Amino acid sequence: MIVFLVVLYSADCTSAVTDEYEEYVNNSNYIASRGTFPDTIDQEWKNSMRNCYANFPKPLYYYKFDESIKSVAFCDFLIVELNYEYQEEINDSRIDQMYQKIEEYCEDNANISNIPVIFMWAEDRGDLVMVYDPYDFEKAKNSSFIIASRGTVPTFANRDEWRQWTEKVFEARSIMELESYNPSHDGPVLSFGFKRYSGYIEVGLNRDTPEKVNDSSINEIYRIIDEHYKEAGISDIPVVFVWDTSVVIDEAEAPLSSEDEPAQTTPGFTFITLILCLLVLAKVRGNDSITLPEPPK
Repeated sequence: MIVFLVVLYSADCTSAVTDEYEEYVNNSNYIASRGTFPDTIDQEWKNSMRNCYANFPKPLYYYKFDESIKSVAFCDFLIVELNYEYQEEINDSRIDQMYQKIEEYCEDNANISNIPVIFMWAEDRGDLVMVYDPYDFEKAKNSSFIIASRGTVPTFANRDEWRQWTEKVFEARSIMELESYNPSHDGPVLSFGFKRYSGYIEVGLNRDTPEKVNDSSINEIYRIIDEHYKEAGISDIPVVFVWDTSVVIDEAEAPLSSEDEPAQTTPGFTFITLILCLLVLAKVRGNDSITLPEPPK
């Protein structure tokens, strides 16, 4: 009896997953699919797929699979969304190359192969492909919302140089020495983020305590950031200081964030894709001296 129930559960599970898969195949944004499902989908296989997705790199590194990839989602199989702007360049050969790189990554990091993957166009076809703007740092320096700026953005010979520099900046973003400047230590630093498409680090300073923000404190904060990045092989790191607003947070949460570019980071998957996945699941399973501007009111 127990064996019968296990077999029945496995059959139901297999049917549910493949039904989900078919929903995406029949979607108007569907491009192609690769890989196969096992004859019987059990919890062990689903866990391996989940580990494959959990070990997937951050959106910053999607270009290593293909620069057209906008997001990667998981719904018992992988859903890879491509930027619609690449429609003229996407063909079976390029899909095959993408799939091979994704499969090899999952083999190395989750010990699973021949994984099922669906390739789709990203739902919001109006999105522009985000590209590096070499003039953003200069624009930011001249903005009325900026307190100060330090450093310079390098001149990159090509896209690969920009990517390599970006990766180095992102990977070295954790600066423990800045902890002594956050609100828990009565400091002015509220946020810290890398705006990779603008080519600079943005530091948010507490506009509720302007008396703690001056030439000296900004120079000291920049010195800490600059010395940290010099150890990572990056000199004269570009940093923009802006006014930020303090928020009430749980004491267990860290007051200083070093996540990559929260305003420009590509989400794990688009909202429409998430809704589609949930609907399917429901159906199937029932450097100078400065004059500081006043903080904005």
